[in-house]
Amino acid sequence: MNEEPAIPNSSVDDVLSAKGALHDPTHVLTAAPQDRVYDCIDRMAEIGVGSIVVTDDGDIVGIFTERDHMRKMALKGRAPKETAVRTVMTEDVATVAPAQSLEDALDRMRDLQCRHLPVVDADGRLSGIISMRDCMRQLSEAAKAKALELIEHMEAEYVVRQYG
Repeated sequence: MNEEPAIPNSSVDDVLSAKGALHDPTHVLTAAPQDRVYDCIDRMAEIGVGSIVVTDDGDIVGIFTERDHMRKMALKGRAPKETAVRTVMTEDVATVAPAQSLEDALDRMRDLQCRHLPVVDADGRLSGIISMRDCMRQLSEAAKAKALELIEHMEAEYVVRQYG
């Protein structure tokens, strides 16, 4: 029996729902391609997020992350107040659907070495965003729930004797 442990049966939508308990689930930070990097970073810092989805007429055209800032701005000596985000955004944006499993989303992040995935509906429209942190929080909560379930099962099935 050399099976890999299964990730709890959760979906991207479950992650968004749990996230919605903390934040507005429909709010995704977006920018226009011509917005300046400085303004994008300011908005990201204000809200405390690590990415901003770049949209044009409602279509996803890119994503700008803290990593993009470090690699494409800071290391290249570009000026954030003069640089349009379209110049340094990641254009090939990986996305996930709400019904996709949490395991698929985590595998995708691992394979692509990214920490943020925009969530798109059946029409390809932006409906949310998940981060590696959101996914880890969901896994942690699922693990806690499973542990409590097992404890309750053990206490119901077996007599627990107090010594001392």
